[in-house]
Amino acid sequence: VARSVLDENRYVTLGTAEAAGLPWVSPVFYTLRGYAELLWISEPEARHSRNIAVRPQLSMVVYDSRVPVGAAKAVYLSGVAAEVTGAGIAAAAAAYNERSLAKGVRRSVSTRSGQPVGSASTGRP
Repeated sequence: VARSVLDENRYVTLGTAEAAGLPWVSPVFYTLRGYAELLWISEPEARHSRNIAVRPQLSMVVYDSRVPVGAAKAVYLSGVAAEVTGAGIAAAAAAYNERSLAKGVRRSVSTRSGQPVGSASTGRP
């Protein structure tokens, strides 16, 4: 069930907190690299990106909000997030682009675009 929820949906809600602990949630388009890592693109100035920079622990939930009340299936995760940098950018961008197309989205990221790719490792396969 968890894998089908992750495969069939496009958005994850990231739960982050600033240094002082004030929580913030943000929906972001995501793709998967395996089932232990979620990838997304966010601007470094976005509130959730600033929060992750000072407190990388986060919670996440993926669900389909279009289903009738009582029929929802969700995947709840926690993990540690980081900006993908250096040699990891090309592999993360390739995975992001491949999975975006599989989800029917023609959004892609170039390794030369300067667009930051975020990653959250859940530690779960």
